[in-house]
Amino acid sequence: MTKKKGSLKVFMVVLAVFISTFCLVLPVSAAARGAWAPNTAYAVSDTVTYSGSTYTCRQAHTSLVGWEPSNVPALWEKGGSGTTTPPATNGVTFYADINYGGAAITLGVGNYTLSQLNEKGIPNDWMSSLKVPDGWTVEVYENDNFGGTKWTYTSSSSWVGDNVNDKMSSVKIYTGSSNPDPSVTKPSEVPSNIWTYTVNVDNKFGKGGDFALLLCAVIKKESSFGAGLPGSPSAGDGLMQVEPNTRSAYLSQFSSTFGHAYNHSSEQDQVSLGGLILNEKIAKFGNIYNGLLHYNGGDYWYPGATDSYGRPILANQYADVVYGTYKGYGGKN
Repeated sequence: MTKKKGSLKVFMVVLAVFISTFCLVLPVSAAARGAWAPNTAYAVSDTVTYSGSTYTCRQAHTSLVGWEPSNVPALWEKGGSGTTTPPATNGVTFYADINYGGAAITLGVGNYTLSQLNEKGIPNDWMSSLKVPDGWTVEVYENDNFGGTKWTYTSSSSWVGDNVNDKMSSVKIYTGSSNPDPSVTKPSEVPSNIWTYTVNVDNKFGKGGDFALLLCAVIKKESSFGAGLPGSPSAGDGLMQVEPNTRSAYLSQFSSTFGHAYNHSSEQDQVSLGGLILNEKIAKFGNIYNGLLHYNGGDYWYPGATDSYGRPILANQYADVVYGTYKGYGGKN
């Protein structure tokens, strides 16, 4: 009997060790991911090591260069696991990749400096697409503390374009439109990036949204929103087809108006320069139609005149088409 009791005691000890090992050690080893690495999927409560410290994952995500645990406290807690404020589920969603792909972070209404973006899990110069709920407005800034170039979004964009891609350092998000006239909305055929460019110029001149519609109509006629540029002899003149001599003549005025030197490789600058010229023509010649006539034909246009490529300048036909498109978009002037 004594021998059997001893055997039973040994069995119970072994069983207890097995259970404690299975219940306590296995989950820890399953969540321990070793050294932190980019391009790796991490789940909530996963632990990693980085720069001699241990971090616990607070939000499931796929890591990226720049998202090191010490840089993004919204994603990683130093030491052990703990409670954290859950991320916003209603608001503007920013994506690392085009077409709403890659890592995604949602932000609610508010103003976010770079350090605040970092706290939310967004590193510097990061964002290739975004989803904007109806009635929301997003102002993306090139520099921290809302400095540098500003890009305004009132609708979703599956690709923000080369000018904005990976250049967000601070952002303002609010409900409502930045346009004084809430009836002005993006025409359905206008690409989101084009609309963003034109709204930015409209805001610069305080036009209340109507000028954005006019600029969209001009870009449609000049370059089919950019789709008509490949293969064109004037492809290098950009979205609004401003010729080299004209660009040179307006460089100083552009710099004084927009606060930076003109960059022709920037589509935003192409639209800004075209908007500057068109706004000047409208003021000089009295109304939108006459402004369009001389935007296309120049101040001294005459029937039979040609451009620098030898093409006849049919300014009256041009103005008819663009003005008709503008009115079709809901233009009011």
